[in-house]
Amino acid sequence: MAVAAVAVFATAVPASAHDSLVHSTPEADESLTTAPESITLTYSGELLVLGDSTQGAVVLVIDESGRDWATGDVEVSGNTVTAAVEPGMPDAGYQVRWQVVSEDGHPISGIVPFTIGDAEPMTTQAPTDADAPAYVPDASDQTPNETDGGLRALLVGGAGAAIAVVALVLYRILRRPKTAPAASAEGDAAEEK
Repeated sequence: MAVAAVAVFATAVPASAHDSLVHSTPEADESLTTAPESITLTYSGELLVLGDSTQGAVVLVIDESGRDWATGDVEVSGNTVTAAVEPGMPDAGYQVRWQVVSEDGHPISGIVPFTIGDAEPMTTQAPTDADAPAYVPDASDQTPNETDGGLRALLVGGAGAAIAVVALVLYRILRRPKTAPAASAEGDAAEEK
């Protein structure tokens, strides 16, 4: 049972080790007086990149019509992601939709809403194929998608339970007294004499 408990805890700890967004410029729900020149996202750990520093991270700056105002390559440096923004963004509500690869290898994503001028915040809506990369960030701003974590926890828990049952069965088999049949045979022999 101790081995089963160690197996469960050893595999369950990495499931909750995803990095998270700790700071953004602009900040979530910030109202800017002028359009930003770039978007900066800072995470709790070093991000993984595939190949050069522009692969593995996606940043979109979406307006109400679905237009993406981000321009150029996204730069990843350690735990920071930077994306340039096209000039001339009008007063409106926007969403920074991001996806990066966490230090533990899992993709995480989220949304950072902000406004320019006296505009109303953009109504949160799921991205469509036309304005989003191959992911759909959840609507809980700045938080990683934990769907895979829940499934993983169930699988790890099931595996741990199976290991515990096998360990208990083996324990009982190995602890079964082996002298009982021999004693019974000696008793039968004594009765015959």
